Amino acid sequence: MSTTSNKMIGDFSGKPATVAMYIAIESYVTSLGAATKHLTAQVSFSVNRKFLWAWAYERTADGVLFLNVRLDRPLEDPRFHRVSQVSANRWNHHVVAKTLETAESEWLRDLIRAGYEFAAR
Repeated sequence: MSTTSNKMIGDFSGKPATVAMYIAIESYVTSLGAATKHLTAQVSFSVNRKFLWAWAYERTADGVLFLNVRLDRPLEDPRFHRVSQVSANRWNHHVVAKTLETAESEWLRDLIRAGYEFAAR
């Protein structure tokens, strides 16, 4: 890893706590049904459209995983870092997971399931 860069990354192999959080999330996504995984600068999942993105940054401490879940409506929850409208009927729900407990939480699973269901329509 370069110390001069802080690129977005989708390969968490040098960050064991981040890997554990990512594995919990990926396992849950695959339990929902067929989804395609894409790995570029981030990991994303799609059904008929993309609904979930996960990434870290090169210089971010181990144990931090950034997530975006796309829905067709905004939800309010104090655990969201930010909710932003990205186009007509498209809202990104940004979550910063800092613990395995968050990655495995029911509220995050509910959010991901809603994103999956939206993407499957």
